[in-house]
Amino acid sequence: MATSNDTTQRPRLQFSQSFRTQPTQDAVADVAPLARPPAGEQGSHDSQTTVAEMPTANGIRRSTTKAHPPNAERLHHRINASGSVQAIVVDVDVLFAGLQGGDIVAWSLETYEQLARIKAHRQSVLGLSLSDDHKLLFSTGVDSIVNVWDSSSLQRLYSLHSPFEVGDIFCVAYSSSIQTLFCGAQNSSIQWHQLSTPAVHNGTDNGDPGSRQHRFFDSLGPGGAPNLLSHDIDGTVRAAGGQILTIASNCYQTYAHKSYIYSMVLAKGLLEDESKQEALVTADGGGTIKVWAINNLYNDGLKLLFKLKSKGLSIYTLAYKPPFLYAGLSNGNAHIYNLVSQQLVQKVDVCVADVAQIQIFGGGLYCGSNDGIVTNINNRFAKVSSWQAHQGKILATAISQLDERKMLVTGGNDNTIAFWDISDHDAQARSQTSGNDELFSNLRQFVSYRTVAKNPACIGECHEAANFLRKLFNAFGAETSLISPQEHVNPLLLARFEASVHPQRRKTLLFYGHYDVVDAEADVGGAKWFADPFSLHPLNGYLYGRGVTDNKGPVLAALHAVAELVQDDCLACNVVFLIEGDEEAGSRGFEKVVRDHKVDIGKIDYVLLSNSYWLDDHIPCLTFGMRGVVHANIEITSGKPDQHSGMDGKALQHEPLKDLTVLLASLIGQSGMDIHIPRFYDTIDQLQPSELRAYRGIATALMAGHPEIKNEDAFTQSLMQRWREPNLTVHSITVPESKTAVTISSRAKAALSIRIVPSQNAEEIASSLKKVLEQQFDLLESRNTINVSITAKAHPWLGKVHSEIYEELRDAIMEVWSHDEASQRQFATSDDPTSPITSPTLRARGRRASVLTSAGTFTAASIPHEPLFIREGGSIPAISFLEREFGAPAAMFPMGQASDNAHLDNERIRVENLYKGRDVLKSLFSRLGTRTNFSLRNRASTVTI
Repeated sequence: MATSNDTTQRPRLQFSQSFRTQPTQDAVADVAPLARPPAGEQGSHDSQTTVAEMPTANGIRRSTTKAHPPNAERLHHRINASGSVQAIVVDVDVLFAGLQGGDIVAWSLETYEQLARIKAHRQSVLGLSLSDDHKLLFSTGVDSIVNVWDSSSLQRLYSLHSPFEVGDIFCVAYSSSIQTLFCGAQNSSIQWHQLSTPAVHNGTDNGDPGSRQHRFFDSLGPGGAPNLLSHDIDGTVRAAGGQILTIASNCYQTYAHKSYIYSMVLAKGLLEDESKQEALVTADGGGTIKVWAINNLYNDGLKLLFKLKSKGLSIYTLAYKPPFLYAGLSNGNAHIYNLVSQQLVQKVDVCVADVAQIQIFGGGLYCGSNDGIVTNINNRFAKVSSWQAHQGKILATAISQLDERKMLVTGGNDNTIAFWDISDHDAQARSQTSGNDELFSNLRQFVSYRTVAKNPACIGECHEAANFLRKLFNAFGAETSLISPQEHVNPLLLARFEASVHPQRRKTLLFYGHYDVVDAEADVGGAKWFADPFSLHPLNGYLYGRGVTDNKGPVLAALHAVAELVQDDCLACNVVFLIEGDEEAGSRGFEKVVRDHKVDIGKIDYVLLSNSYWLDDHIPCLTFGMRGVVHANIEITSGKPDQHSGMDGKALQHEPLKDLTVLLASLIGQSGMDIHIPRFYDTIDQLQPSELRAYRGIATALMAGHPEIKNEDAFTQSLMQRWREPNLTVHSITVPESKTAVTISSRAKAALSIRIVPSQNAEEIASSLKKVLEQQFDLLESRNTINVSITAKAHPWLGKVHSEIYEELRDAIMEVWSHDEASQRQFATSDDPTSPITSPTLRARGRRASVLTSAGTFTAASIPHEPLFIREGGSIPAISFLEREFGAPAAMFPMGQASDNAHLDNERIRVENLYKGRDVLKSLFSRLGTRTNFSLRNRASTVTI
């Protein structure tokens, strides 16, 4: 559909509630033609492997940019829909799509979140169009109805019915100058209605087109039964409200064409006496284009000016840019006509399939065909490029221009909508790209480096990633250096931004992150990654790829927050970045290198990390406590070769595996629920009433949107057990190589960890653990040998929730995630329940992930308007070390959701969380340390846990 580009008067869309729950994702189809979606998001089509993801003997490896399929680098995002995408129209920052089945769905063009979904027609939506001022949205469908909607709310204003049996209504156009709606139908008729005319109400029982029978379009089925349009049990359209009108019988041009009318546009400048007067251009399945005068419509009706013919062909789409009319034909051609001279100017051989869609952009065309291919034609009518956009037919296209981002949007019968970057890729265009686009582009490059610290084969890419980061920081104005922690360990990046503003004493914040990741391999046809983990895959409002949430995405979000403030001279504090490349491998040499370069780092007032997750998928959180950990290996050896239990086994013989079993039992007691280390529980703080109230407050807040939480007390106890109580876990018990059932192994080894809580000390617990194991082993009087090794330890951490940094973070979160409701676009909701944003079954948990990843049922009234202050059961050694080393309060700002799958297959981050995470940090960095009379507010009842 041709739409106006005049969008300057429309307000930008805002969310309809504070801390808005993510709108639901449709039941999805495959990510054609790039890959299949993650497990739990299957569709109905077979996936393909593209040139960029060819399997090798070692699994899938990403190729260089030279191996990308044509325009693959231009795919900006892809959305899965619940049905075939029949129509698309763009309104500033919202995309409306009409689907098979009758739904109209609205998505945000900034975050690709689903904003609204309404049952608009009984069967498929066939056409969508917007008025010139973008205030009205028009939809047509198989049910012979034209609906008129308020585009800002999706409230239905009018439902227009024909007095005749017209069949499917394929296309719609609206003339703002005469306030008249035109539609073209299956029975070759054209109808029109002036919205400003008095309503002609449809009061007859048979007025509903879905209840009528047409002698041709509703033919009899087997046995003589009528084959009527399907409709709801109660016989009503689910979209309610507005006036139900019948189009006047004299506003009807019968047999306007000799075939189905597939497309129509309005064209100005064709009438000699009225250069601004519009004409209606229509095209049909018989190859005829007709141009109609509408300047005296309500006196003379439609007046045919001239027609153009392409014999033996069907015309599926029209696009107009004065004086040229562009037509897409069934033989794979596009015809270009000069409507002023009424002549065919050019025939362009576009493709071998039907040309179903044409969009005009700049001086060229983008043509979508029934084989799923998009072809770009320049202003000399020559092919520039083409690429496979969909698996199946392209049924709808539109042009989107939000800020400086220019997108071609395509929809097809593979149930997907794709967004293609068609901006000019020269230096000037790059310099004008929005912050969101630049962050997206940098993350795509950052993810492409396989930065696995534990894999020697990845050392080159780790160093490339470090250099990429350094160049990026330098480009944004930072002073940088790469520091080597120790031999064979990835370099650490130290970068410093100076504050733009100059209060009496500028504060300095240290931001810690890491660029190394856990390894991952794609599994073609399997149940693991649905695509190359080291390529960024945008899908359904999420970005998939290894490291997007842990921790490459948050690191780049923090960098871009600082860079934007530097550009605007609004950075209120100095910001020092400390980004290491060995966190997933144990941070080898990290503490020493920080101490050695403490002078270079300088005095630090605050420490900030963004390396954790919300408690669920809906409510922003601030983390202020983490358990510590002590990892240990216990190995017992006999010093003898393996023996046979029948030949050598004796009742009084000490076997290594038996000794190890006794030792482990002595640690956890008969129930396995206790930790038997002397004085282990002595320093643990007693539960205070205010702390218990805070835990119950979290449970209450979550229960409002999580019906799976059946018992508030049980859930409260579960939180306390994971956050404030210690735990011992035996991870593995092994013997060398594979043994038979009769072997007495000469060696046995166990790996265990103890999670400790604030007020416990990792060094003391590690020493006590080693001592008690050795004492218990001595009591066995065994001739075997024991070796207890402490492999890693991290101190617990408890932040100061009433410190300035937490107060500023809290305010920033509320500012970014909440909006003035007066300026919001609030969409109507349908009575058709929408599908959950994640799988209704609980997702597997990764490191520090929450169990609350199922779909929430929050409403605007029930969702909290402040972030939840939470603790976590996991451990990050750097946070407690940096806090102690610099004597500066530390804070943890979770950017991702509980379902982000860090360390697991199909790791992801929601686009909205990434962009708003950056905005929260931008707000923090613009204000931290600037309040001269900062006063701590008492929130002990809600956050003192």
